[in-house]
Amino acid sequence: MPHGHAQSTWDADPVDLNTDADTPAVIIRPYCQADATDTLAIFLAAVTETAAADYSREQIQAWARPEARELSAWHTAMQARNSCVATVDGAPAGFSDVDAEGHIDMMFVAPRYLGRGVARQLIGHVEARARQEQLTELTADVSITARPFFERSGFTVEAEQHPVTAGVQLTNFKMKKKLVGGEVSLSGQLVCRTQDQAETVREYLQLHLALTRAEPGCLSFNVTRTSNPLVWQVEERFEHASAFEAHQERVASSEWGHATAGIERRYSVIGL
Repeated sequence: MPHGHAQSTWDADPVDLNTDADTPAVIIRPYCQADATDTLAIFLAAVTETAAADYSREQIQAWARPEARELSAWHTAMQARNSCVATVDGAPAGFSDVDAEGHIDMMFVAPRYLGRGVARQLIGHVEARARQEQLTELTADVSITARPFFERSGFTVEAEQHPVTAGVQLTNFKMKKKLVGGEVSLSGQLVCRTQDQAETVREYLQLHLALTRAEPGCLSFNVTRTSNPLVWQVEERFEHASAFEAHQERVASSEWGHATAGIERRYSVIGL
């Protein structure tokens, strides 16, 4: 496997979300041929810009090899890996894949989308897909740049590796995550203090329900009114911790999250 495929370059601080109320959501969808140009550009930018802090100029050139990248071959490889693409406001912002054995071959985020939660959404999607296939672990050959993010996502280092590409030695890490975690559930109440807050909940709730139920790993999500018109009962179930955490990150920067930020939550979580 070519070293450029094995290394993964991630958002340097994926939990540092943009909290602007107008920040668009990160949407994950299947890769298609129309994404070939954009995903190749993301790969090259992530390697030559983001990873440049951790690798020499010679190593970056050997890894990226822009002069050797042919678009049709790139598309064929992306398609063969059953890749997915993360978009922000419709524009490709990152991409990833996971094979039948649970190996993540490529995962890259465009430098301009660092700090937008793209990496977290991608890893949540990949893990949800692996769990749907009843895989027991995820593996990846991870760059120096990507290692801290993978560790925060539950991966551990199995070995330090020194592959040679185009005659140049690089460093990466064989990492693994056991998929042994069970279901995560949240139960509790959303408690409004005023009728204005209750009206805010009613205004934003339907979109919030629809977006959450469409998330990878969401088993059920219900917010229902109680006999008290200021109180809603909240019940959530997610397949695993990564899906629950990805949900929490998305909600933090969503319209619902901003609009209801001042409303009291009385929640308990089981499974983390």
